Amino acid sequence: MPFQAAASPQSQPRPEPVASPSPGLPPVKPVPTSVVFETVEPNRGKKRVLLAVGAVVLSAVMATGGYLVGHKGSGPGTKAADPAKPSAPAADPKSPNGFMGTALTGGQQLPGGRQITGQDSKMNFMLPQEWQVQVDAKAPNEIRYAVNPYACVGHGSGACTRGLVVQNLRVLNGGWSDPKSLVLGMGQLLYNARYGSDSPTPPEPVKQSPVKIQGLDGYLALWHVPMSSNSSAPDSYCGVLEVTPSPGATTVPVLQICLDQAAEAPPLALMDQIANTVKITP
Repeated sequence: MPFQAAASPQSQPRPEPVASPSPGLPPVKPVPTSVVFETVEPNRGKKRVLLAVGAVVLSAVMATGGYLVGHKGSGPGTKAADPAKPSAPAADPKSPNGFMGTALTGGQQLPGGRQITGQDSKMNFMLPQEWQVQVDAKAPNEIRYAVNPYACVGHGSGACTRGLVVQNLRVLNGGWSDPKSLVLGMGQLLYNARYGSDSPTPPEPVKQSPVKIQGLDGYLALWHVPMSSNSSAPDSYCGVLEVTPSPGATTVPVLQICLDQAAEAPPLALMDQIANTVKITP
């Protein structure tokens, strides 16, 4: 889901984002996609019909539920889990580590991913190959990538995405006088943008903590964003990671990540995998 990062009190000149493939992979030429915002009224009549049909289906499912539970996993076609097959890291937002439970150190590789050069090359990171450049006319200088855009009520065609990553530089001054205040302030704006126009006051983040990326001080926070009452988008998790490139630095690189909680979206564990590929240039 897209969002507009808060405008910083000062702007930095920045080159266009450059994506270079990882060694051994063919060059990838991302196709920019524009974000389109429009107001779409929900089809309330259709919604009532679907609710009525859903009630009938639910009754049928409840009537046969005992049979399904009693026979689940016992048929000849059932496949047992392969203990030798590695599984994806479990996503645990309640863990004290990272966004989803993984300790963040930075500088790691993303298998099959490609290198993304951040704004002014201050923060570089990796993304899966299928993620594409996304352009927001209101923030044309951001390094912005998305996956699986879709239309959602109240936002428009292609404005909602199953996954979104934005990297930019921010200046510590004014209300954002330190990394913690910067991360929390940007996270609240991110929450409002992801939730929708009727967003309530953002709650406290699910977690927030200092981190070390390549031995450098940083700060992260994670929010659970529920589905808006006027949007067809699912719940999501959104996180903000800041890394201070040198002691006393006033311009810091920031990475923002949002992933839907939907079967069509990447696994939530990808948030930590992306964050762990971060490389900082002083």
